[in-house]
Amino acid sequence: MTRWAAWIALVVTGSISAPTRASDLPPEPSAPAGERAPPSPPAPVAGAPTVPNLPPDTTNPLAERLGLKPTIELRGRIEADAVVVSQSTSSKALIGDLQNGYGFRRARLGAQGTVGDSARWVAEIDFANGNFRPRDLYVGLTALPGLRELRVGYFREPFSLEGATSSRFITFMERSPLNELDPARDWGVAGRWWTENERATFALGAFRVGTNNGGFSGGDDGNWAVTTRLTGLPIYANDEGIFRLIHIGGAFSHRVPPNGVVRYAPDAQSNILDVNDSPVSPFLPTINIPASSQQLYNLQAAAVFGPLSFQGEWFGTTIQQTGAGPVFLHGFYVDASYFLTGEHRGYDRTDAAFANVSVLRPLVRTPSTPATGFGAVELAARFAVGDFMSANLPKAPSGPFATASQGAVLFQMTLGANWYLNDYTRIMVNYTMATPDARGTPALPVHVFGVRTALFW
Repeated sequence: MTRWAAWIALVVTGSISAPTRASDLPPEPSAPAGERAPPSPPAPVAGAPTVPNLPPDTTNPLAERLGLKPTIELRGRIEADAVVVSQSTSSKALIGDLQNGYGFRRARLGAQGTVGDSARWVAEIDFANGNFRPRDLYVGLTALPGLRELRVGYFREPFSLEGATSSRFITFMERSPLNELDPARDWGVAGRWWTENERATFALGAFRVGTNNGGFSGGDDGNWAVTTRLTGLPIYANDEGIFRLIHIGGAFSHRVPPNGVVRYAPDAQSNILDVNDSPVSPFLPTINIPASSQQLYNLQAAAVFGPLSFQGEWFGTTIQQTGAGPVFLHGFYVDASYFLTGEHRGYDRTDAAFANVSVLRPLVRTPSTPATGFGAVELAARFAVGDFMSANLPKAPSGPFATASQGAVLFQMTLGANWYLNDYTRIMVNYTMATPDARGTPALPVHVFGVRTALFW
């Protein structure tokens, strides 16, 4: 029995009265030799950084207990296309014999994740046609003061609305032919800001111009670009089953072309199914302009009123040609879509771009029940004009429109129908009539029919 136990026994039996002062208590037994009580923690120093009070943990490192261990989530998309072309003999002589195409337009596999509230990351590779090409490979730092996100890596420059909208959510199988004036993906760094109510966004970045389709850019040339985009939502409502918005915005980019040459459609396209990141239109002329600099312009607007939506953009470029006058090219598109089944287009306010469609009655079937729901049905139409004609445009020595002078003007109409089986699967059907009009040649329409089965996760 310890001294404390004996003392308590004496008190209980009345043999001795209980102590009333600390000095009356028996002394504590001394610690065994070589052992000392742990020291008290030092008092905090004013102004010193603090670490949140965390439960003792000898197995997990501090970063994991603070929620800084990177997370990972698989992502990807599969788009299987069949595209058939109808051309006249004269059209083949003017722009080349465009072959039908059957295969994967996109076949991407990747991952994404976060590092607490400090960063996020995306890594995605496209292996359509058996060639491995990086698509989005970047880190977004989200804890820096004064910034919503600082994005570093290989990603789309902040420019057009249809460029900012992922191919998972675009209304038609391909973006408009004016997408040729969108800078698409390059290596760079960009800051992103948005207001607290997410009704306005601003992005500004510096990029290495001339990144090839394999995601590589090298050399000592000063081919850099500064690109910026500003958007606003003067109207946004998503309550009581009513969704409506009006999106407006603009973008600008100043660029120094790689090797001192601005190139559009540098080679004849033999297959209508182009798996490039931002494919050029086969219905516009080949352009190779020696230039010291180039400016890109964009104005964008969109409106959604429940199942009905409208979208339109104007693109323009001024090219400071070396040894000759400047070249100005421009064009626009307008489109409209309507959901027969009552859905509406989704919208991401921090990206200022359209997002996923939430299907009200997805097509579902289980082994024990028949199929229920029908999915969502969307009808769409788009009209585009690309004016790639200029008195200062050098004549192409060969390739499409080699027999034309001063370029061409493209008139293009696309009709589409989309069947969304659920939020992640859809079947798309498109018909396009493209009519390039070049001086010295007749206007020759080309008819293109396409079907796509798309799945993403």
